[in-house]
Amino acid sequence: MVRDSPLRPASRALVAVLAVVLAAPGAAGADAPTLAQGVRQVEEGDYEGAVPTLEAVRQRLEAEGAPAREQARACLYLGIAHVALDQRDAAKARFREALAHDDGLRLTPDRFSPKVIAVFEEARSEGGVQAEEKKKRGSKTPLVLIGVGAAGAAGVALAAGGGSDGSGGGTPSFAGAFFATPVLVCPDGARDVPLVVGIRLNGSNPTNQSVAVRSVTAVLIIVDSPGVPSEVGFPSTAAASVTPSSLAPGAQASLLVETTLLCGNGEGDPSRYNEWTGRLTLDTSAGVFAAETADRLRVNIP
Repeated sequence: MVRDSPLRPASRALVAVLAVVLAAPGAAGADAPTLAQGVRQVEEGDYEGAVPTLEAVRQRLEAEGAPAREQARACLYLGIAHVALDQRDAAKARFREALAHDDGLRLTPDRFSPKVIAVFEEARSEGGVQAEEKKKRGSKTPLVLIGVGAAGAAGVALAAGGGSDGSGGGTPSFAGAFFATPVLVCPDGARDVPLVVGIRLNGSNPTNQSVAVRSVTAVLIIVDSPGVPSEVGFPSTAAASVTPSSLAPGAQASLLVETTLLCGNGEGDPSRYNEWTGRLTLDTSAGVFAAETADRLRVNIP
């Protein structure tokens, strides 16, 4: 099988969410749960672990009087974890709380799974929140969630500062993610052999300032495995790199993210395959962006 042993399989079927905004931790102690930790658990499919983490973070941020956007983010991801666990009422309660902190919060229907959007919109309706994004007031910037991915998948991008400083009339974006090589082969007799996985996506920088990609994270998840159905939901993560690592002012470019999968194929094992989807998080000078591949990577294990 193709595996990444340090990580464990998700305990529930994955919902489309890639709420992968890495929020800065608050003034909690070193051992206190952080928002980044909870977001990472959601990203990796550990919804049961994410709920207590994000609930603790939500309560702490409320007690500290943290910025509304940060509290909204914690409530949003907590709600998504509840959706994944089929805890609809709890999810709606957290979504309503997120909207109370920022009623400009919205999920675009072409980026998120129908299940997540349905619960979110129910919460919006029940909470009496207007569907239209409110106009900006003073320096407050609405939390706008956008992203890329296949239908039923999700992506999230949080643009830093609202995109007004140094803007050339638009906001940087990273979209159209797909696997550079859609089929890989795990050779017979392989044992922990690294397979190079490439994911391409389009970067656009309409501003008059360069956008640097400071780091990139790639999470690969099994979405189909007819030979071993228990593998579905298994996440793999490894070091990743991106080329080019910056976008010049006004530039558009094709970026290549490279990471690896470890494959094992014992001699005499029956032939099979599994299929993977890819989720990317790009931490840039313009904000944190996330993308999910619109296609699948097939790994043949002959």
